[in-house]
Amino acid sequence: MKKISLLIAIVSSVAFSQLRVGVDLSREMDMEIKLMGLEMSETDKAEGMGLTIGYEKMLLLGMIGAGAEYNLSMGDEDGPDPFAFAYGVVKVPVGFPMVRGIVRVGTTLGHSEGVKGAGSYGFGLRVKPPIQPFGLEAHYTIHNIDPNVEDLDDMMGMDVSTSASMKYFNITMTYSF
Repeated sequence: MKKISLLIAIVSSVAFSQLRVGVDLSREMDMEIKLMGLEMSETDKAEGMGLTIGYEKMLLLGMIGAGAEYNLSMGDEDGPDPFAFAYGVVKVPVGFPMVRGIVRVGTTLGHSEGVKGAGSYGFGLRVKPPIQPFGLEAHYTIHNIDPNVEDLDDMMGMDVSTSASMKYFNITMTYSF
């Protein structure tokens, strides 16, 4: 009986899961610094493309779930540092068969020194035929990061505030199992 219960638990935990592999077509970084009442901002577009690998676990009839993805730069040494994105996801029908709207809200976890994660969000569309396990998604995600400026505060003896965000447009191929 224990073996059957374990098998049912494993099968139900894998059901409604999704493996995601995508390409970041557009990556843009915005940074803003406020120092002594002055504001400076800069926008930079990354060259080349990025790669996104992720996993989602859907619950409640495939409408609500959680997921994580890892983004890295390919072929661009000056591109954004790799980061992870952990999120909650909602997928809702949008009126067309096989099409769902997707909303993701979570946190971006930076891997580079001096970068802390912050709240991030995104939205997109998913197209998946009913019988096929493969689908296609398009996403626009804003990854907020919090650059650590404590060293700059100590060095200058002034209050410095910074904010940064990375805006990604991504096309992803999904495999549901």
